[in-house]
Amino acid sequence: MVIRSVLSSMLMIFLMVIPGVIFRRGRMITEEQGDAVNSIIVNLTWPCLVIDAMQMEFSMDILKKSGCIFIICMIVFILLLLLSVPLARCLKFSRQRQYLTAFMLLFGNTGFIGIPVARVLYGETAVFFMAIVEMVNDILIFTVGIFLIQLSAGKHIKAEWKKMLSPGMAGVLAGMVLFIGGITLPAALGGAVEILGNATTPLTMFMIGFQLGGLKGREIFSRWQNYIISICKLILVPALCLAAVLVIKRVLLPGESALSLMDKVVVLSFAMPVGSVAAIFSRQYRTDSEFAVRTVLLSTLFCFLTLPVFAVFVEKI
Repeated sequence: MVIRSVLSSMLMIFLMVIPGVIFRRGRMITEEQGDAVNSIIVNLTWPCLVIDAMQMEFSMDILKKSGCIFIICMIVFILLLLLSVPLARCLKFSRQRQYLTAFMLLFGNTGFIGIPVARVLYGETAVFFMAIVEMVNDILIFTVGIFLIQLSAGKHIKAEWKKMLSPGMAGVLAGMVLFIGGITLPAALGGAVEILGNATTPLTMFMIGFQLGGLKGREIFSRWQNYIISICKLILVPALCLAAVLVIKRVLLPGESALSLMDKVVVLSFAMPVGSVAAIFSRQYRTDSEFAVRTVLLSTLFCFLTLPVFAVFVEKI
């Protein structure tokens, strides 16, 4: 029954991508209009989704689990950082692509895709947990991530602390303050936030379809390097995360073998495709942006095959 629910949820998500492809192929909306929709998601509906998910009664158990998620994510990120650059060197990538590859293996699309998928599969508490993963993601993107991109571009290393407070991060922090303080939004405001947040999943999937619809097959399917990185990001990275979670559970909770909701969300977060921020930063810092764009789109396309597999797999453990 659980497996059927997971597959049904993933099919529903996939079907929401199709209108975006149709609109792009049929030129029903322009690139500029697509950018406007993207801006609405990032700056409005996504933060509202996170705040709405965190509108729950304060629980010390959930707070402790949030701390555990933070620690587990940091451990996995450190392992990935130690493994990703040597992997790129073994594949004989250029110095420029070595650091860009490390960035793409480290940072998945936990916000834009991860939060809506978590909500569909596991409900509101899962969105809360995924938001914590996204917070860790944002902190590391604007510190370690920027360093890697700057190394790829051969530039002077400098952290961009001011950009760390993204709309998504602001939503997480606001939601966390409301949760810890036991503050419930007034009915009218809370209802508006909920309705806006509910628009995130369909709009996000529409924009993924819109992005995919603008590509010709040979533009993303012709380079073996992009396949290698996509396979590593969608299969090896979540497998490493799952192994780390199981080891940590065995050490800290020797009598508990089944994966909790928290564990499933963490594993799912690392099964996300390469984050679109890789394409944005690589263009901003004048590194290999075409390589990044191809990998982002290829991994996003393949995630509709790999995500159901991992979602079903973690249910059976």
